[in-house]
Amino acid sequence: MLSEKHARGIEDRGLTSEMAVDMGTFSGRLSRDSQDNLVVLPDERGNVLCFPYYEHGVEVNCKYRWAQDGERRFMQKRGAVKTLYNADVLLNEDTMARLEAGTDSLIWVEGEFDVQAGKESGYETIVSVPDGAPPARDKNGNLIDVPDDASDVDPEDDDKFSFMVRHMQRIMAVKYHIIATDADEPGRRLAKELVRRIGPAKCFWVQFPDDEVVPDKKTGELRPCKDLNEVKKYLGAEKVRELIENAKEWPVKGLFKLSDYPEIAIPEMVEAGISKELDEKMKFYQGQFIVCTGIPNVGKSTFMNQVAVRLAMRHKWPIAMFSGEKSVKPFLANELMTAFLEKERAAWSHEERKRAEAFVERYFYFIDYDENDDTEVDLDFVLDKAAAAVFRYGVKMLMIDPWNELEHNRPNSLSLTEYVGKAIKKMKRFGNRFGCATCVVAHPTKLEGKMVPGLYNISDSAHWANKPDLGIVVHAMRPDEAPNERTIFIPKVRLKRIAGNTGSVDVGFNEKTGLFTKLDF
Repeated sequence: MLSEKHARGIEDRGLTSEMAVDMGTFSGRLSRDSQDNLVVLPDERGNVLCFPYYEHGVEVNCKYRWAQDGERRFMQKRGAVKTLYNADVLLNEDTMARLEAGTDSLIWVEGEFDVQAGKESGYETIVSVPDGAPPARDKNGNLIDVPDDASDVDPEDDDKFSFMVRHMQRIMAVKYHIIATDADEPGRRLAKELVRRIGPAKCFWVQFPDDEVVPDKKTGELRPCKDLNEVKKYLGAEKVRELIENAKEWPVKGLFKLSDYPEIAIPEMVEAGISKELDEKMKFYQGQFIVCTGIPNVGKSTFMNQVAVRLAMRHKWPIAMFSGEKSVKPFLANELMTAFLEKERAAWSHEERKRAEAFVERYFYFIDYDENDDTEVDLDFVLDKAAAAVFRYGVKMLMIDPWNELEHNRPNSLSLTEYVGKAIKKMKRFGNRFGCATCVVAHPTKLEGKMVPGLYNISDSAHWANKPDLGIVVHAMRPDEAPNERTIFIPKVRLKRIAGNTGSVDVGFNEKTGLFTKLDF
C-alpha cells in the first residue's frame, strides 16, 4: 500500500497512484535485521517509497528512496540481482514477439517514474536502468569520452551494466530501441553507453522539446523538460506519444542518407592554359588527387611547377609546395619565376625580377626542413603544415615533389602496397576535407629500353594507378630526333568529360626556359 504522502507525491508528478500500485510500488519504513543491516519493511505509513523489480512476476530486487536531512537517499535490497525495471516485457513471450517483429519498440528511460509516464501514455514495452546514469565527467571535471563501439567492454566485468548482460540475448533480439534517457550530461552519457552495447543501427533517440515549462527548484526560472515524466506532467500524454513516434535515427558512423549531405555544387573546373589541347584533356579542381610521373630529366617536376604557376596566375590559386630535391632558393624560386615571366632568366630586367618575386611571394608557400628542428618531414608533417596553409592563406593546391624524398617510417606489419594505400587515403581525405587539390610527383621504376612509363610503373604500389583522380605521364618520345618535343599522356581521369579525358597531347619544350608550350608545326 502507498502512504497518503507518497500517493499525493505521485499525483503531483502528473501520474496516478493506481498505476503505481499496479506496478507494485509501496511504502515502507527503515529497520534493522538480526545482523544489524539496514532493511526496509512494508508500512503504509512509512516514509520510504519502494519500487520492486520483477522477473516472471517474482520480486528479485527492490529500490528504495526517501528524504533525510533535506537530501534524497537511495538504496537497493542487499545482495539482490541487477535487472531492468519492468523487465517482464522482455520475459513475456507475447510482448517479446512484438519487439522481435518490430511492431513495438523497446523504450529505454532513466527512472521508475519515467516508465510509469510511458505506460500511462500508452507504451507497455518500456524499461528503466536500475542505477540511473553514470557520471558524465571525471574527477577533474572533464567530460568522459564514450567510444563508438563496445570493443573495450568485457561482459564478465561490466558491473555498471550487468543488468544488460543478464538479458542481453533478448535485448539483442529486439528490432528497434528508442533511447529516452534524461536530457542532461549524465543522461547523454547513459544513452551512448546503451547504444554502443546494443548497436547504433537498431537505435532511435528522443529529442525533448525546448518549451520552457518546468519551474527550476533552485532558480525558480522556467526550463525545458529533461525526462519523460516531466513531459507528461507539463505537456501531456499526447506530447509523450508525439516524441516517441517521431524518435530520430541514431547516427551510424559512416552511414548517411542523401538529406544528410549539404548541398554542394560540382567543383569549378579550371585550366592551366598551356595549350588548348591540354586543357581539353586535363582540368583541375579543389579536392582533386593528382599523380604525375615520368623518367628522369624529361621535365615532370618542371611541368607540374608550370601548371601550378598558371593556376595561380589565371585563377588566383595559392599553392603550398614540398620540394625534396630542389632548394627553394635559388632553384625552385627561379623555376617558378621563369614560368611566370615566360622568358629565360638571362633576359629578365630588374623590374621583371621584382614583379616575379612579388608573384611567388604572394601565391607560393613552402613546406620545408627547419634547420633548428630535427622533426622528420613525413607525410603527416606535410599534411599538417598544408592544413595550416589552407586556414591561413587559402591554399588550393598542395604539391609533393617527389614522393620518395619524404621520410617513410613504414611499420613492419605493413607491406609497401598497404603502406602506400594508407598514405594515398590520407592525402585524399586531406584534399576532400580542406578543398585542396593534392599533387604527388612520383618516380617510376627503372624501365628497359625506350619503354613509355605508366602509372603502374611507379615504385611500390599499383595504388598510384588506381587511386588518382587525374594521372599524368610526361615523356620524350624522340629525345634524339625531337629534343624540343614532349608528350603528355593522360592515362587516368576519374570525372571523364567533366574534368577532361584520357589520351595524349604533344607539346613543345623550350630547353632554355624549361617551359612547355603549344607545339608549333
